[in-house]
Amino acid sequence: MTDYARIGDAVRTTLLADSWLGNPANVKTVETHKRGFSLQDDKDALAFSHDELPAIAIVPNAGPKQSDQTATNEIRSVARSQAAVVSYHRDARTGLNNHLQIVANLERVLERQKTSQDDLGIDAFVAEVSTEQEQFKKGEYYYFLSRTDFNVEVTSAF
Repeated sequence: MTDYARIGDAVRTTLLADSWLGNPANVKTVETHKRGFSLQDDKDALAFSHDELPAIAIVPNAGPKQSDQTATNEIRSVARSQAAVVSYHRDARTGLNNHLQIVANLERVLERQKTSQDDLGIDAFVAEVSTEQEQFKKGEYYYFLSRTDFNVEVTSAF
């Protein structure tokens, strides 16, 4: 059985260990859950307040899981996961440039986790990294939201 909490913690630890993503001057909040989404008041873009942004929310079980038996006593599971990046800025171009820099560093770190030398540390590897991005304006701010989807392949003995 896939331990989603372990996957979430491993991804969070990996992101925070990176010198760029782990720097609070670049990313203020990294969490292993997704908050509720609402645009009803000023404090929420993915329910983060302005002083928590830019933020990354890791969702270790963002899609269906697939499993197959690869050896007599091993099961390989593939968990669809996601990292949502949320940021804001008053200037659209500056905000987008800053946001894309966070996304590029997130993708860099996840892409690096595809090898046995740089795996997630729990006998798990990252595969198939892809990102979709959107932006919207609310009041005087532009909000940027990227969803980076990736598979986490976990091998477990039973």
